[in-house]
Amino acid sequence: MKTVVEPEREIRVVEEVDVVVAGGGIAGVAAAVAAAKSKAEVLLVERNGYLGGVATAGLMASMGNRFFADGRLVVRGIALEMVDRLAEKGGTCAGWKSPLVPKIPFDPELLKLVLIEMVEEAGAELYFHTLVADTVMSENELKGVIVEDKSGREGIVSKVVVDATGDADVAARAGAPFDYQPPGSNSMEFRMGNANLHKTYEYFKENPERYPSDMDVPRSFEEFEKNWLENGFFYYPHGGGQKPGSNIAQLVEKAMKNGDFATEKGMTTGLDAFGMDGLSWNNTVIINSNFSRIDDLDVREESKAEANARKCCFYVAAFLRKYVPGFEESYIIATAPDLGVRATRKIIGEYTLTNEEIKTGARFKDVIGVGSSGYPGVPFDIPYRCMFPQRVEGLLVASGKSVSTKPIGLLRGMTTCILLGHAAGVAAALAATEMIPPRELDIGRLQSSLLGQTVYLGNEIRLRSLGLAPRRSDEF
Repeated sequence: MKTVVEPEREIRVVEEVDVVVAGGGIAGVAAAVAAAKSKAEVLLVERNGYLGGVATAGLMASMGNRFFADGRLVVRGIALEMVDRLAEKGGTCAGWKSPLVPKIPFDPELLKLVLIEMVEEAGAELYFHTLVADTVMSENELKGVIVEDKSGREGIVSKVVVDATGDADVAARAGAPFDYQPPGSNSMEFRMGNANLHKTYEYFKENPERYPSDMDVPRSFEEFEKNWLENGFFYYPHGGGQKPGSNIAQLVEKAMKNGDFATEKGMTTGLDAFGMDGLSWNNTVIINSNFSRIDDLDVREESKAEANARKCCFYVAAFLRKYVPGFEESYIIATAPDLGVRATRKIIGEYTLTNEEIKTGARFKDVIGVGSSGYPGVPFDIPYRCMFPQRVEGLLVASGKSVSTKPIGLLRGMTTCILLGHAAGVAAALAATEMIPPRELDIGRLQSSLLGQTVYLGNEIRLRSLGLAPRRSDEF
């Protein structure tokens, strides 16, 4: 293999902060906000010119309502604030806060605004168009990151780094052990405007038994209808167009007979998946209807997949306009700037959370948040130990795609990502203040600080068993 030699050079240090957060997705935003609220000096670096990650750049503008478990509101703190602020701006429906609402569609542009406001109000500094290129190491201790931007290559020195890149980029460059087994799965979302979704609902209502049930949320036509009429949330299950006999599958079959549609084009498959999440008040809908299986860390493969998937978005939109009632006058507002990558690297942490533990509602003494599995959800504890990697100090991983779980991606849902980011931000701030590695942080102090920022760690009995003083907000 031919190689080139990069000359050795000194790199200018442009910032010295307590905490640097790499990646401005919703986990990174939560980490930056939480750390700044904990009185740390914080810098958030993001490669795009806006925040939100998969929720905005990936146009995955609908989050599973994992806020509830056993009918209780178990995800609070910054996650709750984020969605409440979205609702206040008309970015989602105020009626979302119910265990009977399975998913929360939202306006991705308003989310961008909400996230900027939250970061600025918390007092964190923000660098856009900045890519983390390498790490600053002293033996096994992470001392900061090297970034690349229009000004060139620059150094940022910090006491703690939070990796919220979604690909464990910082952890990998720091030499932390990780697991990655390509190929992975990705999709390109697109957003359509001027969709008469009520007409589509009426089409589904003609044959409600053909609405694909028990394959995603919502679980039935009745559940879909209730949320559409009461909250203005439109849902069609991801993969619903592939279920034999479903409303959309019948239209796909007709289009294929007419030579107007195919379920695969090039390296892109699943064009008949037709996951839909829409909002009644602005007549917009997000379409999730393609897959690519590639090595998502190989830019050559990713570039080819992305180019093909973007063309396929317009192909699928043409089918919707011609065959699906309500879409006759619709048009594409946006195709996602980024492929929605489901998972790549995950760290090998001090503890690995398993699917069985999540399903059975496992409890951990080092709980830093309570997640919700499935719908309706079962509450489970998320242990702090799954967030820091082996063999590297001064680093916390905040993305649900990258923390230590088996299998990979168990915590990749948006609500859980925000929860993880919140915990990472508070832990990073405390560790920076005490000048200790995050793994040496007293768990009781971390938990008390999280409770102070309205994170839910359990009911009164549970908190007392952890040696924590309950607060009034800990019951719902």
